[in-house]
Amino acid sequence: MNRGTTLAKTENMREIWLLGFVVMIVGLGSSTAFALDPMGPPMANLKQGQFELGADYSYSTMDLKLNKGTYVEYIDGGFNEAGEAESFTLKNFKTNRVYANMGYGFADNWGAFLRVGGANAKFGDSIWEAGERFDGLTDFSIGLGAKATFYEDDNLKIGGLFQVNWSELDGKLKPAGWPTFDYPGADCVEIELAEIQLAVGPTYKLTDNVLIYGGPFFHFVDGDLDDVYSDIERETGFFLTSKYSWAIEETSTFGGYIGARVEFTENCSFDIEYQHTSAADAFGVSLMWRF
Repeated sequence: MNRGTTLAKTENMREIWLLGFVVMIVGLGSSTAFALDPMGPPMANLKQGQFELGADYSYSTMDLKLNKGTYVEYIDGGFNEAGEAESFTLKNFKTNRVYANMGYGFADNWGAFLRVGGANAKFGDSIWEAGERFDGLTDFSIGLGAKATFYEDDNLKIGGLFQVNWSELDGKLKPAGWPTFDYPGADCVEIELAEIQLAVGPTYKLTDNVLIYGGPFFHFVDGDLDDVYSDIERETGFFLTSKYSWAIEETSTFGGYIGARVEFTENCSFDIEYQHTSAADAFGVSLMWRF
Protein backbone atom coordinates (compact mmCIF):
# COMPACT_ATOMS: atom_id res chain seq x y z
CA MET A 1 0.00 0.00 0.00
CA ASN A 2 1.49 3.37 -0.99
CA ARG A 3 1.76 6.40 1.24
CA GLY A 4 -0.96 8.36 -0.61
CA THR A 5 -3.52 5.60 -0.08
CA THR A 6 -2.64 5.32 3.62
CA LEU A 7 -3.03 9.07 4.19
CA ALA A 8 -6.36 9.12 2.36
CA LYS A 9 -7.73 6.28 4.53
CA THR A 10 -6.49 7.99 7.69
CA GLU A 11 -8.24 11.21 6.69
CA ASN A 12 -11.46 9.31 5.95
CA MET A 13 -11.33 7.67 9.39
CA ARG A 14 -10.95 11.09 11.04
CA GLU A 15 -13.97 12.40 9.14
CA ILE A 16 -16.06 9.38 10.24
CA TRP A 17 -15.04 9.87 13.91
CA LEU A 18 -15.85 13.58 13.73
CA LEU A 19 -19.26 12.89 12.17
CA GLY A 20 -20.07 10.42 14.93
CA PHE A 21 -18.95 12.93 17.57
CA VAL A 22 -21.23 15.65 16.17
CA VAL A 23 -24.20 13.26 15.91
CA MET A 24 -23.86 12.27 19.57
CA ILE A 25 -23.68 15.91 20.69
CA VAL A 26 -26.86 16.72 18.76
CA GLY A 27 -28.53 13.74 20.47
CA LEU A 28 -28.02 15.33 23.89
CA GLY A 29 -31.26 17.24 23.43
CA SER A 30 -33.14 14.12 24.53
CA SER A 31 -31.20 13.75 27.83
CA THR A 32 -32.81 14.29 31.17
CA ALA A 33 -30.44 15.36 33.91
CA PHE A 34 -26.18 16.71 35.91
CA ALA A 35 -22.99 15.93 39.12
CA LEU A 36 -19.36 16.84 39.84
CA ASP A 37 -17.26 15.22 37.10
CA PRO A 38 -13.48 15.15 36.60
CA MET A 39 -12.29 18.38 34.97
CA GLY A 40 -8.67 17.64 34.15
CA PRO A 41 -6.18 20.38 33.24
CA PRO A 42 -7.92 23.69 32.39
CA MET A 43 -6.36 23.89 28.95
CA ALA A 44 -6.72 22.43 25.47
CA ASN A 45 -5.49 18.82 25.56
CA LEU A 46 -5.36 18.15 21.83
CA LYS A 47 -3.81 19.53 18.68
CA GLN A 48 -5.98 20.41 15.71
CA GLY A 49 -7.47 17.26 14.16
CA GLN A 50 -6.37 15.03 17.05
CA PHE A 51 -8.69 12.60 18.84
CA GLU A 52 -8.76 11.36 22.42
CA LEU A 53 -10.39 8.26 23.91
CA GLY A 54 -10.46 7.14 27.51
CA ALA A 55 -12.33 6.47 30.73
CA ASP A 56 -13.37 8.73 33.64
CA TYR A 57 -14.45 7.92 37.19
CA SER A 58 -15.73 10.33 39.84
CA TYR A 59 -17.04 10.08 43.38
CA SER A 60 -18.75 13.12 44.90
CA THR A 61 -20.71 14.01 48.02
CA MET A 62 -22.71 17.21 48.39
CA ASP A 63 -25.55 18.93 50.23
CA LEU A 64 -28.53 19.95 48.12
CA LYS A 65 -31.25 22.46 48.95
CA LEU A 66 -34.76 21.19 48.23
CA ASN A 67 -37.22 24.08 47.92
CA LYS A 68 -40.65 24.89 46.49
CA GLY A 69 -42.05 21.61 47.78
CA THR A 70 -45.59 20.41 47.10
CA TYR A 71 -47.55 17.27 47.93
CA VAL A 72 -50.77 15.58 46.90
CA GLU A 73 -52.41 12.65 48.69
CA TYR A 74 -54.96 10.07 47.54
CA ILE A 75 -56.94 7.48 49.55
CA ASP A 76 -58.30 4.49 47.66
CA GLY A 77 -57.67 6.37 44.41
CA GLY A 78 -59.67 9.46 45.45
CA PHE A 79 -58.19 12.87 46.17
CA ASN A 80 -57.67 13.55 49.87
CA GLU A 81 -55.53 16.67 50.26
CA ALA A 82 -52.71 18.74 48.78
CA GLY A 83 -50.46 21.56 49.90
CA GLU A 84 -46.93 22.85 50.37
CA ALA A 85 -44.10 20.58 51.56
CA GLU A 86 -41.43 21.84 53.91
CA SER A 87 -38.06 22.85 52.42
CA PHE A 88 -34.95 21.11 53.71
CA THR A 89 -31.33 20.23 52.89
CA LEU A 90 -30.58 16.80 51.48
CA LYS A 91 -27.27 15.99 53.17
CA ASN A 92 -24.44 13.73 52.04
CA PHE A 93 -25.86 13.07 48.59
CA LYS A 94 -23.28 10.65 47.17
CA THR A 95 -22.80 9.80 43.50
CA ASN A 96 -20.53 7.42 41.60
CA ARG A 97 -20.03 7.95 37.87
CA VAL A 98 -18.13 5.98 35.23
CA TYR A 99 -17.78 7.32 31.69
CA ALA A 100 -16.30 6.53 28.33
CA ASN A 101 -14.79 9.79 27.09
CA MET A 102 -14.11 10.96 23.52
CA GLY A 103 -12.54 14.30 22.58
CA TYR A 104 -11.58 16.15 19.41
CA GLY A 105 -9.24 19.09 18.83
CA PHE A 106 -10.91 21.68 16.62
CA ALA A 107 -7.78 23.87 16.85
CA ASP A 108 -4.45 23.76 18.67
CA ASN A 109 -5.86 25.96 21.42
CA TRP A 110 -9.38 24.56 21.85
CA GLY A 111 -11.29 21.31 21.72
CA ALA A 112 -14.46 19.56 22.90
CA PHE A 113 -15.36 16.23 24.47
CA LEU A 114 -18.32 13.92 25.09
CA ARG A 115 -18.90 11.55 28.02
CA VAL A 116 -21.29 8.59 28.04
CA GLY A 117 -21.68 6.20 30.96
CA GLY A 118 -23.59 5.33 34.10
CA ALA A 119 -24.24 6.80 37.55
CA ASN A 120 -25.82 5.85 40.85
CA ALA A 121 -26.59 7.73 44.04
CA LYS A 122 -27.06 7.19 47.79
CA PHE A 123 -28.22 9.30 50.70
CA GLY A 124 -29.43 8.82 54.27
CA ASP A 125 -32.43 9.92 56.32
CA SER A 126 -32.71 13.52 55.14
CA ILE A 127 -36.28 13.40 53.75
CA TRP A 128 -38.33 11.84 56.56
CA GLU A 129 -35.60 11.59 59.22
CA ALA A 130 -36.88 8.10 60.07
CA GLY A 131 -33.69 6.12 59.55
CA GLU A 132 -34.44 5.63 55.86
CA ARG A 133 -31.81 5.26 53.14
CA PHE A 134 -31.82 5.62 49.36
CA ASP A 135 -29.83 3.17 47.24
CA GLY A 136 -30.23 4.18 43.64
CA LEU A 137 -30.10 2.03 40.54
CA THR A 138 -27.32 2.52 38.01
CA ASP A 139 -28.76 4.78 35.34
CA PHE A 140 -27.56 6.31 32.08
CA SER A 141 -25.50 9.48 32.38
CA ILE A 142 -24.10 11.77 29.70
CA GLY A 143 -22.10 14.98 29.52
CA LEU A 144 -20.09 17.25 27.28
CA GLY A 145 -17.63 20.10 27.55
CA ALA A 146 -14.98 22.26 25.93
CA LYS A 147 -11.47 23.41 26.86
CA ALA A 148 -9.33 26.29 25.63
CA THR A 149 -5.79 27.59 26.17
CA PHE A 150 -5.53 31.39 26.57
CA TYR A 151 -1.81 31.80 27.29
CA GLU A 152 1.29 29.64 26.84
CA ASP A 153 4.90 30.26 27.85
CA ASP A 154 7.52 27.49 28.21
CA ASN A 155 6.24 25.14 30.94
CA LEU A 156 3.15 27.20 31.85
CA LYS A 157 -0.29 27.20 30.22
CA ILE A 158 -3.32 29.14 31.36
CA GLY A 159 -6.77 28.23 30.13
CA GLY A 160 -10.33 27.39 31.01
CA LEU A 161 -13.05 24.79 30.63
CA PHE A 162 -16.81 24.42 30.55
CA GLN A 163 -18.65 21.14 31.15
CA VAL A 164 -22.14 19.86 31.90
CA ASN A 165 -23.66 16.47 32.62
CA TRP A 166 -27.12 14.95 32.86
CA SER A 167 -28.40 12.00 34.94
CA GLU A 168 -31.73 10.53 35.99
CA LEU A 169 -31.22 8.72 39.30
CA ASP A 170 -34.05 6.37 40.27
CA GLY A 171 -34.44 3.97 43.17
CA LYS A 172 -36.37 3.09 46.31
CA LEU A 173 -36.28 4.71 49.71
CA LYS A 174 -35.98 2.00 52.32
CA PRO A 175 -37.26 3.09 55.75
CA ALA A 176 -36.42 1.45 59.04
CA GLY A 177 -40.18 1.15 59.66
CA TRP A 178 -43.38 3.18 59.67
CA PRO A 179 -45.32 3.17 62.97
CA THR A 180 -48.78 3.56 61.38
CA PHE A 181 -48.53 0.87 58.70
CA ASP A 182 -48.51 -2.91 58.78
CA TYR A 183 -45.59 -3.19 56.33
CA PRO A 184 -43.36 -0.84 54.35
CA GLY A 185 -44.78 -0.15 50.92
CA ALA A 186 -43.06 0.99 47.78
CA ASP A 187 -41.39 4.37 48.32
CA CYS A 188 -39.99 5.30 44.90
CA VAL A 189 -37.69 8.28 44.42
CA GLU A 190 -36.87 9.87 41.07
CA ILE A 191 -34.11 12.48 40.84
CA GLU A 192 -33.29 14.57 37.80
CA LEU A 193 -30.02 16.33 38.52
CA ALA A 194 -28.20 18.92 36.43
CA GLU A 195 -24.69 20.32 37.00
CA ILE A 196 -22.52 22.88 35.23
CA GLN A 197 -18.84 23.52 35.97
CA LEU A 198 -16.77 26.50 34.81
CA ALA A 199 -13.06 26.64 35.66
CA VAL A 200 -9.97 28.72 34.86
CA GLY A 201 -6.40 28.22 36.00
CA PRO A 202 -2.80 27.27 35.26
CA THR A 203 -1.21 24.01 34.18
CA TYR A 204 2.49 23.73 34.94
CA LYS A 205 4.93 21.15 33.58
CA LEU A 206 6.78 20.04 36.69
CA THR A 207 8.93 17.39 35.01
CA ASP A 208 9.08 15.83 31.55
CA ASN A 209 6.12 13.57 32.36
CA VAL A 210 4.32 15.24 35.30
CA LEU A 211 1.93 18.22 35.13
CA ILE A 212 0.18 19.93 38.02
CA TYR A 213 -3.00 21.93 37.52
CA GLY A 214 -5.93 23.53 39.27
CA GLY A 215 -7.72 26.77 40.01
CA PRO A 216 -11.07 28.25 41.00
CA PHE A 217 -14.35 27.00 39.53
CA PHE A 218 -18.05 27.74 39.61
CA HIS A 219 -20.51 24.92 40.24
CA PHE A 220 -24.21 25.20 39.44
CA VAL A 221 -26.84 22.57 40.29
CA ASP A 222 -30.46 22.31 39.22
CA GLY A 223 -33.05 19.55 39.13
CA ASP A 224 -36.08 17.92 40.73
CA LEU A 225 -36.78 15.21 43.30
CA ASP A 226 -40.07 13.28 43.41
CA ASP A 227 -41.03 10.84 46.18
CA VAL A 228 -44.09 8.60 45.64
CA TYR A 229 -45.19 6.45 48.59
CA SER A 230 -47.95 3.84 48.65
CA ASP A 231 -49.12 1.59 51.50
CA ILE A 232 -52.14 0.26 53.40
CA GLU A 233 -53.05 2.07 56.60
CA ARG A 234 -53.21 -0.31 59.56
CA GLU A 235 -56.28 1.03 61.38
CA THR A 236 -58.62 1.72 58.44
CA GLY A 237 -57.38 -0.58 55.69
CA PHE A 238 -57.35 2.36 53.27
CA PHE A 239 -54.82 2.39 50.43
CA LEU A 240 -52.80 5.59 50.71
CA THR A 241 -50.73 7.14 47.91
CA SER A 242 -48.79 10.37 48.35
CA LYS A 243 -46.50 12.25 45.98
CA TYR A 244 -44.00 14.86 47.17
CA SER A 245 -42.03 17.05 44.79
CA TRP A 246 -39.17 19.53 45.36
CA ALA A 247 -36.94 21.70 43.21
CA ILE A 248 -33.21 21.09 43.73
CA GLU A 249 -31.00 24.15 44.09
CA GLU A 250 -27.26 24.41 44.71
CA THR A 251 -25.97 25.25 48.18
CA SER A 252 -22.65 26.60 46.88
CA THR A 253 -21.46 27.95 43.54
CA PHE A 254 -17.75 28.63 44.06
CA GLY A 255 -14.84 26.34 44.87
CA GLY A 256 -11.37 25.22 43.91
CA TYR A 257 -9.63 22.14 42.62
CA ILE A 258 -6.13 20.70 42.27
CA GLY A 259 -4.77 17.78 40.30
CA ALA A 260 -1.83 16.09 38.62
CA ARG A 261 -1.32 14.49 35.22
CA VAL A 262 1.21 11.72 34.61
CA GLU A 263 2.27 11.22 30.98
CA PHE A 264 3.05 7.51 30.61
CA THR A 265 3.89 7.94 26.94
CA GLU A 266 3.57 10.74 24.41
CA ASN A 267 -0.04 9.71 23.74
CA CYS A 268 -1.21 8.18 27.05
CA SER A 269 -1.89 10.08 30.29
CA PHE A 270 -3.50 9.61 33.71
CA ASP A 271 -5.19 12.42 35.72
CA ILE A 272 -6.05 12.45 39.42
CA GLU A 273 -7.75 15.40 41.14
CA TYR A 274 -9.71 16.72 44.11
CA GLN A 275 -12.52 19.31 43.99
CA HIS A 276 -14.01 21.25 46.90
CA THR A 277 -16.75 23.78 47.61
CA SER A 278 -18.36 24.63 50.95
CA ALA A 279 -21.13 22.11 50.18
CA ALA A 280 -19.41 19.50 48.01
CA ASP A 281 -16.30 17.36 47.67
CA ALA A 282 -15.27 15.21 44.73
CA PHE A 283 -12.49 12.85 43.71
CA GLY A 284 -11.86 12.05 40.06
CA VAL A 285 -9.51 10.07 37.83
CA SER A 286 -9.15 9.80 34.07
CA LEU A 287 -7.11 7.60 31.73
CA MET A 288 -6.79 8.97 28.20
CA TRP A 289 -5.18 7.94 24.92
CA ARG A 290 -4.57 10.47 22.14
CA PHE A 291 -4.20 9.68 18.45
